[in-house]
Amino acid sequence: MNTEQKTNWWIDFTLFAGFITTFFLDLTGVTAHQWIGILCGVLVVYHLFLHLDWVGVVSKRFFGKASGQARTYYVLDVLLLLGFALIGVTGLVISTWLNLSLSNFTTWLNIHITISIATLVTLLWKLAFHWRWIVRTTRKIWAEPMTSPAQNVVVQSAKISSGRMGRREFLQVMGVVGAASFLALANASKGLAENVTTTESTVTEEVDTQTTSNAVISSNQSSSSSSNSSCTVRCQKACSYPGHCHRYVDTNNNNRCDLGECA
Repeated sequence: MNTEQKTNWWIDFTLFAGFITTFFLDLTGVTAHQWIGILCGVLVVYHLFLHLDWVGVVSKRFFGKASGQARTYYVLDVLLLLGFALIGVTGLVISTWLNLSLSNFTTWLNIHITISIATLVTLLWKLAFHWRWIVRTTRKIWAEPMTSPAQNVVVQSAKISSGRMGRREFLQVMGVVGAASFLALANASKGLAENVTTTESTVTEEVDTQTTSNAVISSNQSSSSSSNSSCTVRCQKACSYPGHCHRYVDTNNNNRCDLGECA
């Protein structure tokens, strides 16, 4: 098989494996998650660079002589490129590298997870459309060493012409891809649901706290004003749960990060 096909296969395999891994933050940790995300971004750009000629041709003929299949692949690639770009932007905003003080940190995190889920679903569609190429190239890469290149070509052609590359191979490819993607999507959906629940709980707590504070302020306004003058909030995130923030600390065990409280 030619080197270009082999390179494309390894790039696509590494990109898919890396992208799936990013959905398991509890397993990788924040630092590894961020570096794997950067690796995926680099591979996406490199993949695009390798296919610039195809992109250019289809772009010119998209509303003209381009086939329906080419248009479908083109749209999927555009959606994937947009998805990975948004994942990268939102990921950097909430990253520990920039360590931005975000009052709406949970909202950014939810957007990051939602875009990741949508991008993975789009990637599954792309893999489903390319399953024949995946099967054919995988067979060539992992062909037995004793088989000569000429014999290998004959064997592969015979399998294709005899119809052996059909439902079984499709189920094998999509079974492996689908199982890994299902676990990733389930983990991401669980995290998203937990974030929404936590956000709602936090809003309720803040409303209750504000109501109580308004009642107390009227009785001790003078003492409160003097206390507020010396109050310092070191972090605006005001996390009420550990999440994955590397700075989270709760020494007084009140289920709120000390850095977001008055000090």
